[in-house]
Amino acid sequence: MNLLIADDTPEVLESLKEFFENSGHTVHCAGDGEEALQIFRKDHIEGVFCALTLPKLGGLELLKEVKSSNSRRPFVMLCPQNDTEGALNALQLGACDFLIKSIQTTQLQRTLDRVVSLHDGFHFSDSEMDHSVQETRTLEIDNDFEGVNGIAAFMTQDLPSYGILEQEQLFCINMLLKEALENAIFHGNLELNSDTRLNNPKLFYETAGKKREIDPYKNRKVIVHYDINRNSVKYIVRDEGRGFAHTKLFDSEDPGNLPRIKGRGLVMIMNFMDEVFWNDRGNEITMVRYRKRKT
Repeated sequence: MNLLIADDTPEVLESLKEFFENSGHTVHCAGDGEEALQIFRKDHIEGVFCALTLPKLGGLELLKEVKSSNSRRPFVMLCPQNDTEGALNALQLGACDFLIKSIQTTQLQRTLDRVVSLHDGFHFSDSEMDHSVQETRTLEIDNDFEGVNGIAAFMTQDLPSYGILEQEQLFCINMLLKEALENAIFHGNLELNSDTRLNNPKLFYETAGKKREIDPYKNRKVIVHYDINRNSVKYIVRDEGRGFAHTKLFDSEDPGNLPRIKGRGLVMIMNFMDEVFWNDRGNEITMVRYRKRKT
């Protein structure tokens, strides 16, 4: 991918540039927001990593400019340790993810993987559905974690037409649905430990590929039901695993937990969706997002 990094700290720029180039990507660097915007407009940039605080043009302002020019470019906000409000604002404005400084290598790799998957796999239609008033579907999904991107895109592609959210917010909700689907497959149906995914991603995916071919895991499905109307969208994701003790989770509604690595996707879900709850067993999550009326 052709990536743009915007940060006024030379050490951060150099560190991210080296990491991305070693991963096979082309990198452009900018030390302030205006320079970053010029590069974005001049070159074919396919993903942006931007500091929340920048000289001349701030990170949120750059995010708005990028989304107004091309809402399909993945945008990651680089936030200070104590600014969770800025991270939440970035997500609401259309950022697909964020990173908290100082950036850990494992988290950077996972976020880069997310950006690549957004660029490669989240395709959606531009067709208008002005006369649609409701859409309801139920999907039965095998433990095909490689196909999660396309499923998430399929379930969200019509949301702008219903007025539930803006086009630039699709990346964010796609990523959160992907998180919910992967949780159902990996931790629900395949009963994999999340620590392995953080510490040894290669082993994690290899184990997932093996377990989905053997009993009792191979016959387990993920059932997704969703309902879209002009007021809200509801997604229900249910796996056939043992469930988990969701009542013992940390306070996932607290934005102060956004810097966490383990459980971070859940915190993002809780802070982007308007309602989130589980069944008693803990193998079914319901997520609701309401249409925001413009004043």
